[in-house]
Amino acid sequence: MKLRFIWNQEKDVTEVDVISHPHNQERLQKIEALLETPPSLTVKDPKNDRQSLLPLEQIEAISALGHLSKVVTADGRTYFLNKRLKDLKWLEHELFFRINNAVILNLAQVHSFAAGTYARLEVETLSQNSYTVSRHYAKYIKERFQ
Repeated sequence: MKLRFIWNQEKDVTEVDVISHPHNQERLQKIEALLETPPSLTVKDPKNDRQSLLPLEQIEAISALGHLSKVVTADGRTYFLNKRLKDLKWLEHELFFRINNAVILNLAQVHSFAAGTYARLEVETLSQNSYTVSRHYAKYIKERFQ
């Protein structure tokens, strides 16, 4: 299958046209299904070692644990992820933001934030958990909320 891309400034950024022979319909429907599935992470439940897909919108924060990461959901469940925080940089395109060297926070889960000591920010989530934004990342998170 040969792919050809044509870029058009007049198109809406949320719109993509695909023109193909009817023979390719099944393939393209599979691609469409993959593109429309909500992004998720494969996490491990520490209670029973089972792996499952966790949709990103359920995640509140991801914390560093050496070569692993701890994933905390909005409802308080905890999972482990077999990746380091630097491997999750792609999450910044999905409403996630690194708030210090050890935590990535889902900005959709933020309820409020207030000034902390030493130019830091204290962020409170919808589930009443509190996280500290380091002074280095504080200016970026303020810009992101404005």
